[in-house]
Amino acid sequence: KNLSLTAFGTNIRLCWFTNLSHQHVMQATHSTPPQWPPGTAVVQIATFNEAASIGQLLRAIHTIVPHAQILVIDDNSPDGTAKIVAQQVKEKECIHLLLRTDRRGLGTATVEGIQFAQQRGAEIVIHLDGDLSHDPCDLPRLLEALTPTNEEPFDIAIGSRKIPGGNTVGWSVKRHVISCPVCWFTRVVLRVPVRDGSSGFRAIRMRCFANIDLTNLASGYAFFEDFLWRAHRTGARITEIPITFTDRTLGKSKVTSIEMLRGARDLLKIAVQTWFK
Repeated sequence: KNLSLTAFGTNIRLCWFTNLSHQHVMQATHSTPPQWPPGTAVVQIATFNEAASIGQLLRAIHTIVPHAQILVIDDNSPDGTAKIVAQQVKEKECIHLLLRTDRRGLGTATVEGIQFAQQRGAEIVIHLDGDLSHDPCDLPRLLEALTPTNEEPFDIAIGSRKIPGGNTVGWSVKRHVISCPVCWFTRVVLRVPVRDGSSGFRAIRMRCFANIDLTNLASGYAFFEDFLWRAHRTGARITEIPITFTDRTLGKSKVTSIEMLRGARDLLKIAVQTWFK
């Protein structure tokens, strides 16, 4: 069977085999991507080996925010995540798959997803994890937080574990010991006025990206802090709402000691720019 995907304004028709690793590009033509309706919000999920949870997550998101577009950026997961998403792409027009076969990393995946949404005229992008640790039921609250009643609109709304009412369920003591200093570092050393700079659950107005330099963003877990640091320096208004983060019960965590060390290195680089440049 043939499957059509659109990525970065390029229509690509792929020959569909039983395994996504055997896809072959049959033809590619440059064209203007279709435009989404004004006011569109797109929920963006960067995935790697999330086959156990991605189907359930996509169904939940579509049920809770039926008018939103949903974009999955998958780094060619060997567990078949992209194949599950591709099946839902065929069933629902609001679901899109951006399959990356030659690169990997949370930061670059997120930026490519933002570019995908920009080209289609989205006004809001929402990021959340693909392992069900972020509750899709919080999506409406996150969107509402961008436009509070009788107050100037915010540019970024963060689902926060660190403010009153926020909580984390299922983490080990080690994870808490690592998370707390990172959030403190972001707030005090990097001077970003948020309590949970590490949260990957956030809604962002697309207009923010016009003023933010997205080149050379941290590609690993420091991406979240790096982006907020850049956004804050451009004057973006940021707010937080309390959420409950529940550690994954499906699939396997991608957090490794090496990734944590790389993240610490990247945060130190940002600190140097904050204080000495």
